[in-house]
Amino acid sequence: MKRLQCCSWLAASLLINVLCAPAAEPQYDLIIRGGKIVDGSGNPWFAGDLAIRGDRVVAVGVVAGQARREINAAGLVVAPGFIDMHSHSDWVLFEDGNAQSKIRQGVTTEVIGESTSAGPFKGKLSPRRISVKGETIEVRRLRDYFNGLERSGISVNVASYVGEGTVWECVMGASFERPNPGAFDEMKALVGEAMADGAFGLSTALMMPPSSLATTEDLIELCKVVRDHGGIYSTHIRDEGIGVFDSVKEAIQIGERAGVPVDIIHLKIADEKYWGRMKETVAMIEEARQRGVNVQANVYPYTRGNNDLVSIIPPWAHEGGRSNLLARLKDPTQHPRLKRDIMNGVPGWYNHYTAVGGDWRRMLVSANNPYKGLTMDRVVAMKSEGKSPAPDPLDVLFDLLIEQN
Repeated sequence: MKRLQCCSWLAASLLINVLCAPAAEPQYDLIIRGGKIVDGSGNPWFAGDLAIRGDRVVAVGVVAGQARREINAAGLVVAPGFIDMHSHSDWVLFEDGNAQSKIRQGVTTEVIGESTSAGPFKGKLSPRRISVKGETIEVRRLRDYFNGLERSGISVNVASYVGEGTVWECVMGASFERPNPGAFDEMKALVGEAMADGAFGLSTALMMPPSSLATTEDLIELCKVVRDHGGIYSTHIRDEGIGVFDSVKEAIQIGERAGVPVDIIHLKIADEKYWGRMKETVAMIEEARQRGVNVQANVYPYTRGNNDLVSIIPPWAHEGGRSNLLARLKDPTQHPRLKRDIMNGVPGWYNHYTAVGGDWRRMLVSANNPYKGLTMDRVVAMKSEGKSPAPDPLDVLFDLLIEQN
């Protein structure tokens, strides 16, 4: 009897211990169950689960165990975050770091800094000031910008090029003069500083000043600095019209001679006279790759382009900056030359006007002004109403640019 009583106490003790033992901690913070998993490898999707612990994916497939939170993804796609490899949200991220317009599309990484970047601001470029949580931060170099992002808190990852146009303006300002050797050494030093600050390459937009002022040799020398930091060269090529083939050759030459990987930004042939010849540019890239040049191109899936309307004005009229450009637009004695160059082109300049055959119906205003959403032929008609004789559409263009500053 005593033995039975002892066993009974032992059993009761074990039962109490089992009932009172703390529940096992969940293995994972989050499990997404039953989704169509696209893993980024190029393989077809497969059904499965995905487990996350902390900020890492730790299991993919059929996941056993429990998580603090589970999401039923049946009928939905589970994929890595998308990289927006050509974003211009450099300063907008300080206005709304939640970036919901990107996050809700699945974009988790923004690549910024095409031609102009959020640093450096030195020499002839004044420091940029930003407000972060009530405090003003002065941006002189790219690391100041990155530090500002870290302090403000943003929902996306950010990677930035250093913009060749920004570097050029730091040293040369709005001048169209060639840099002397000392000035060019300053540019190389600024590129090196930005790379040390975290830029992952140099970017150019060679269609318009200030980037267009750089020669092929200039870009090769700047890219050698980038090479020493393990970076890449990303380029909006010099001409997407009549000079598109030479421009692709230039991009390849820069990468080959400087020893850097090259990414050609949204490769296309914009001039309708050359439509159907994209295969020739692709063949040039493939041939370069076969001989060991690390060059590639990206494209976008629509038959449109985007630029400032002021890009229709030939490069020479931009010398000295916006105030000088506006002065030339307001000066009737400059109009004959402006019109001649817009209609006929200037050697080495990609001309949006001739690329679309001078057809105002194919130019759409997207800026936030009273003409937003209208094609330029409608803008011309509105601004010409009641005038006799009807003004030259190019005069209307000049007036619109002056009006919009």
